Amino acid sequence: MAATRKSTRQTASKSKSGASGRPGGADGEDRFLELLVPLMSSPGVAKNAYRMSIFANFFNGPIYAVIQKRFRLLRDELNTLFCLAHFEELSPRDICLVMGRPKNSVSRAISRLQERDLIEVRDDPSDARVDLLKLKPAGHHLYEETRRMFVDREEQMLSSLTNREKDTLDRLLTKLMRSHETWSDLY
Repeated sequence: MAATRKSTRQTASKSKSGASGRPGGADGEDRFLELLVPLMSSPGVAKNAYRMSIFANFFNGPIYAVIQKRFRLLRDELNTLFCLAHFEELSPRDICLVMGRPKNSVSRAISRLQERDLIEVRDDPSDARVDLLKLKPAGHHLYEETRRMFVDREEQMLSSLTNREKDTLDRLLTKLMRSHETWSDLY
């Protein structure tokens, strides 16, 4: 372990970020993997969950930064638009359930989307305690403007996989989602 730390420190002092801002240096070093491999080989690390989280961070981070700057939409606002774009109406609780986000975050997003006149909120006729949310045309338009960014980013990030590997990944993720009752606690 001490040799690994020493080697990592020595390489870290030599490694520089490439002109693209990516983790690898101009001389071909891959600082990202150099840092990630020791973390993943440490005992007691939830390496699959950690790698999925890292992958999701690199997927989401750049897109949400652009969308926030260009469209003034925060993550939970965009996620709310995403949910509503695929259903006629949803309750805030449904959005929390689908997105795995806390109620207070979704409530703030709903308020901001209402202020921007992107969604409408009405009482559920069968239960006045429940709000139902629906996209307005401007909300649909904004969702469509941002949707392609996510599709393009996914294609970019999965480009190293063959079609067969992409199908396998899809089947595995679908299987994980179908077993949600074992892990999808709301917070």
